Amino acid sequence: MKFNNRNVHLGMNVRLGNNVRIGDNTTIYDNVAIGDNTIIANDCVIGEPSWEYYRHGENYTQPETVIGASALIRSHTILYAGSSFGENFTTGHRVTIRENCRFGRDCQVGTLTNIQGDVTFGDYCKMHSNVLIAEFSTIGNHVFIYPFTVFTNDTHPPSNHYKGPTIGDYSVITVHCIILPAVKIGTHCLVGANSVVNKDLPDFSFAVGSPAKIMRDVRELGGGGLYPWVYNFERGMPWQGIGFDVWSQQQ
Repeated sequence: MKFNNRNVHLGMNVRLGNNVRIGDNTTIYDNVAIGDNTIIANDCVIGEPSWEYYRHGENYTQPETVIGASALIRSHTILYAGSSFGENFTTGHRVTIRENCRFGRDCQVGTLTNIQGDVTFGDYCKMHSNVLIAEFSTIGNHVFIYPFTVFTNDTHPPSNHYKGPTIGDYSVITVHCIILPAVKIGTHCLVGANSVVNKDLPDFSFAVGSPAKIMRDVRELGGGGLYPWVYNFERGMPWQGIGFDVWSQQQ
């Protein structure tokens, strides 16, 4: 169905691991390394050149793009040159990830999500569909970002001063939130739906509203026991089957 070796273009210095499958109508540009057992579905572009290619032409040097083992890149995804993706990376459809992004292992990026370059992700980050992550954002490990959330970076738009948000480990940003430039959200935080976060949040904050206000410690929600979520949710997490505390002690 998808893997008929029709209209597949491989550039120079493309290195494919074992058992890599590439769908029809996919282009892989120069200097791309793809790990074992990775699937690139149909109509994808891997190693899309940056704007410098269009400005400088023959003088442009294509940076390396690295996709780890056992990735699944679904159809119509565009990954720009110069980014790296850890093992078990997964996308939905029509994802765009700009240049110089860094992803840890086991990250997921949902359909129609747009990541605007120079963004760093830790391990096991989960982004749902229709998320926009601004340039220069930093996202920790085991962070969940739900649909229609927007990260911003222009401190006084329009300006030349960009500073993306920073999200701490194990934090959850729920649906339709806006995170303003330079905001720092601590570890184990929960941001409620439709919130606009314009100030830093300390660890274990539950914040909601526009502008977002800290309502309480997440450990108090529901009478306790709901959060931190790491004690109640383990599907696809490295502590699955052993529990968060045991896993943490092994690190």
